[in-house]
Amino acid sequence: MELLRMACCGSSWVGVERAHCCRRTGGCGHVFDTAQLWDAHRPQAGCIDPRSLDLVQTKNGIWLESTAS
Repeated sequence: MELLRMACCGSSWVGVERAHCCRRTGGCGHVFDTAQLWDAHRPQAGCIDPRSLDLVQTKNGIWLESTAS
């Protein structure tokens, strides 16, 4: 299996399934685990803090859903 490394506007990540909120197009620069999480952080065409959605950031900077109950 080959891992695809991607980079944009100072962020980098592995995996094509990630969703990046690009600073070059007015976004925040965060990278999300799924497109659904990206959609959730932009409910009204503006970025909200991923922590307010109970998302957690991995050591590589990817925002994902918390597994804590």
